[in-house]
Amino acid sequence: MVCGVEWVRFGGLDRFYGARAIFQGLGGTIRDGMKIGLVGPNGAGKSSLVRILAGLDEPDAGEVVRARDARPGYLSQTGATDDSSLTLRALLERAFSFAHAEEARVRELEAELSAAASAGDASGEERLLRVYGVAREAFDRHGGAGHDRRMRSMLAEFGFSETDLDRPLAGFSGGQRTRAALARMLLEEPDYLILDEPTNHLDLETVRWLENYLLDDPRAALIVSHDRYLIERVANEIWELDGGEFAIYPVPAGRAYSAYVEDKALRREQAERDYESFRDEERRRKEIVAELRTHGSHNYSHVRSREKQLAKLERVEAPKSAPRAISIKLEAARRATNGIALTVRGASAAYARPLFTGLDLEIARGERLAVVGANGSGKSTLLGVLSGRRPPDGGNVTLANGMQAAYYTQDAADELPPESTAVEAVLEGARVAPEEARSLLGRLGLGGDAGDKLVEEFSGGERRRIMLAKLMARSADLLFLDEPTNDLDIPSREALESVLAGYAGAMVVVSHDRYLLRRLAQRVLWLHDGEATLVENGYERFEALQRGAHAVAPAPKPVDRTPSPAVLEREERMARERRIRELGAAEREVARLDEERARLEREFADPAIYDDRTRVATLERELEAARGAVDAAYERWAALEGAIS
Repeated sequence: MVCGVEWVRFGGLDRFYGARAIFQGLGGTIRDGMKIGLVGPNGAGKSSLVRILAGLDEPDAGEVVRARDARPGYLSQTGATDDSSLTLRALLERAFSFAHAEEARVRELEAELSAAASAGDASGEERLLRVYGVAREAFDRHGGAGHDRRMRSMLAEFGFSETDLDRPLAGFSGGQRTRAALARMLLEEPDYLILDEPTNHLDLETVRWLENYLLDDPRAALIVSHDRYLIERVANEIWELDGGEFAIYPVPAGRAYSAYVEDKALRREQAERDYESFRDEERRRKEIVAELRTHGSHNYSHVRSREKQLAKLERVEAPKSAPRAISIKLEAARRATNGIALTVRGASAAYARPLFTGLDLEIARGERLAVVGANGSGKSTLLGVLSGRRPPDGGNVTLANGMQAAYYTQDAADELPPESTAVEAVLEGARVAPEEARSLLGRLGLGGDAGDKLVEEFSGGERRRIMLAKLMARSADLLFLDEPTNDLDIPSREALESVLAGYAGAMVVVSHDRYLLRRLAQRVLWLHDGEATLVENGYERFEALQRGAHAVAPAPKPVDRTPSPAVLEREERMARERRIRELGAAEREVARLDEERARLEREFADPAIYDDRTRVATLERELEAARGAVDAAYERWAALEGAIS
């Protein structure tokens, strides 16, 4: 690998779908060492751009210049080849077709060199040596011989066994096919990588492996992804494509996405200030021209000069407004109280093998539990058992009396009534107004007239969004969520995340979205090898245990600057969410203590106890302490409520 190489330079790129411009005038560079995260909402043109840069499509206008003889490694969103009849071995062997051609060329040149030397053709031998050197360098750079050894090594890294080699791809899961496509691409030894949603269908362990691979790999990589956690760790530059606008953000690796969000907010603030300055200056110059005309100035050259100055004023376009926060709050069905929402005792479940056995678990009201594990470890099965949709093979699951639960499955969209409009589907069983339902749909990418379309007219991914909007508009004490962010772009994920963060009820969520889990989860239940391990203190603690303490990135050094309004706003929002959770806990504590006080007062009111003077004295002390505890708990609750209001 040659360091410092500029692999791709592009400028003036346009892409149209019919008469509609997807993007225009895009320009940038991909160099060695760059790890670029390409972000933007669905439909912004990210896949179109990377296909052009990979050489698979041509732009409608503009130029792409690539380094001579450079070979990109490209992974599409669909991952593996469309020919599912291929075996895994046949797919991986395709990675060596280029190397086989290089090897044949090297052998051919060696034969020609031998013939030239035998014939005493010095000039021909010199020319062939130069060509041979280039061919040999390319052959060595792309792996040389030893293909079988490299293929088996890659198999082990991606979790395949020797017996998998002769299985057809059709027999593998979606995640396995994605891993196979990744393995093939990396076996090709490309000069730089272009990855379009590489984490699709991958479990957390494989995503973690891919992250570490990209961090250690010196090659340049352009990564399209909605996985904010991957971008956070890997990227050192972010390209944003949104509404035809293209922006580049240099960011520090290790906190790339966080820095991008902060920098974007700062740029928006500056753009708003620039626009206001432009409007003020434009208004001032117009007033001068109007004043000169109104007072009938005969100095026409003066008026004309001022008009020219107004015309020459460099126009500043109004900045795109920030996304609107969802005005709706996901409410629990009733006021939060202390106690246990769900109790699990000795639960077990199995398919071909045990998934979990002897599981004991209590989920408190208001608690957030994340369920994680490799694909096939039983996460969805466990969620079905906890929600009562599937009976356990052993043990029992008990939902607290009066609790209302809501369940979102990966196939939840199939439950929507096809003859209803999107708005009607969201309103069914909800406590929101039609305008609020439309707002929810809009934040999930279904704005405008989409709310009036029939459910059956939407694609599968769009119906999932309608189902999420329906869930967000309901009231329940306990939510079961199975991969709620699948098929959602980053803006939609953040919209959903904000609503869930303010939810006061209990929540059990299965998700590969580690950014969401980092924000929401208080405990993590890890399914692995037929066992269930409970990890306290949030998702970051779980990640640290998985990576090992030495692998956790050090905290970034504080920057000596005043925090931006966007940063302060985010910190205030997170602090408010924390206070809301504390308020819920305080409410539950008041209810518990008040119930204990009421019990003591009922006992104290029973005439029968007065025959036992010792019990009366003890009861008086307990009742006094209970009343004091209620007063103290109520004061804490009132202080928290005052801080929130």
